[in-house]
Amino acid sequence: MPLSPARTIAFDVLRRVATQGSYADDALRAELEYKVRTEDAGLATELTLGALRWQRLLDFLIDRNLTKAAKTLDVEVRIALRLGLYQLMFLERVPAHAAVHESVELVKRAHKRSAAPLVN
Repeated sequence: MPLSPARTIAFDVLRRVATQGSYADDALRAELEYKVRTEDAGLATELTLGALRWQRLLDFLIDRNLTKAAKTLDVEVRIALRLGLYQLMFLERVPAHAAVHESVELVKRAHKRSAAPLVN
């Protein structure tokens, strides 16, 4: 099953914000310039801006459930966890299994396969 374009876009934008200091609005607009369906553009926008809006709460909840050693997560792993948790907590129309599966696949896509069980 391929990754959803919306989640891929949101992940890529959040990674650019975290690693390159990009502005989310500019990075999101650049990603959405390509032929993206309206539904995917809406979900990508919601995921990106929602994960940023609630980042402190999401990080608090993530850190609360990790061991001390795991609190130093790679940027890609933390972003995937934020996206998954945001969907589980705030998006009622997204099935839980889809949010978890896609987050695991995003970590694998970022070449962090060893973190897949943690994200799952």
